[in-house]
Amino acid sequence: MKPFRTTLLACAATAALLGSIWLPRVGSFVPAKISFAPLPYFVGSRIALTAVGLAPNAAWSVLGPARISKTNGGLRYLSLLAPGSAQVVAGDGRAIAARSVTVLPAPPKNATLIAVACYDDGVAFYDARTLSMLGVLATGGSPSDLAAAKGRLAVTDNDGSAFTVVTRAPWRVSYRPLSGSDEIAAAPDGTFFATLRDFAGLGAVARVSARPTVTKTGLTAEGIAFDARRDLLYVANVNDGTILELDARTMKPLARIAIGARVFSLALDADGSHLYAVRNGGLTDDDGDVVEIATQPRLHVVARSALLNLPLGVALDQRARRLFVTDEASDVIYVLDPQNLRALHAPLQTCHTPWDPTFDARSDRLYVPCARDNRLDIFDASTLARIPGAPIHTAGYPLSVAVWR
Repeated sequence: MKPFRTTLLACAATAALLGSIWLPRVGSFVPAKISFAPLPYFVGSRIALTAVGLAPNAAWSVLGPARISKTNGGLRYLSLLAPGSAQVVAGDGRAIAARSVTVLPAPPKNATLIAVACYDDGVAFYDARTLSMLGVLATGGSPSDLAAAKGRLAVTDNDGSAFTVVTRAPWRVSYRPLSGSDEIAAAPDGTFFATLRDFAGLGAVARVSARPTVTKTGLTAEGIAFDARRDLLYVANVNDGTILELDARTMKPLARIAIGARVFSLALDADGSHLYAVRNGGLTDDDGDVVEIATQPRLHVVARSALLNLPLGVALDQRARRLFVTDEASDVIYVLDPQNLRALHAPLQTCHTPWDPTFDARSDRLYVPCARDNRLDIFDASTLARIPGAPIHTAGYPLSVAVWR
């Protein structure tokens, strides 16, 4: 740690960036801090800037391949424009703060990447072969889900209005206005659909484009599944206990089924004939379950699991006929038979607060982000054993995973 006087002089040396700011004397120095995670960030990142110990009208400046912008609502962002190093400085006449950030070039375009949506910090990328962390893409928002299709990766913004789309070759990061997007489904042609938990007082689903097509679905839209064979969407409405079926081309509702309170996550089998829904159970610990729904000739319930603690996310391994369901309270993964929803195996122990699991058929791996542990657990789906090196550390509050090839 640097001595106090040395640190102060280092901060004072950067004051020229701020123009004519009055510098405090040593005895009147007020500590201040610019807050963002100490991580290496990819070019194209947009980092939300906040400061502790500085007045709202503080002056901000930056040196290096970056720029600072401010929205009409008063939010301030640091956009990283090229690889290198940048330094952000802010001061208000009584205190000064500075932060440096390393700006990475784009990740290798031919590598298979594991992308993890981390609510606090952005999207963390890993080399799928070595499991080494490559860097983070900050989106300026709060990612809760992501999906890859046709060379593009889409990322939600659960608390804000920036829906992020990333391309690999060339590396390009773009933002589309979409308020409060939550979960994503991807069509093979690269079209993305996102649920909106609260849209004009109701939940909704959007077909994401330059001008999104939005359809209200029910109370608090959350889970989503896409049937590529028939161009159908399914949306789970947490607070009215229903699932809505929509035509994905017209975004018109087709059918609705009520399955019980707190329907949270959805998974669809390969031919679109069976939909699996997880009821989270809400504030109680004894009424969550998994519901199997046949989609033809009409939506109807065909099976229910035993009562579970607080089940949350779901992923289907169709080839091995296994349904994986995470439990956020028990820190386990249930392994169920998708035909009758009975247990096939003892629950797998995992890290703290497992969220939305992803099964990748090509690698035969199950990825489980653990929100309150800042870790990603990884299992061999054939043996149901952890792979060597798992779980691995992530950025803050990981919620979802996509394998991006």
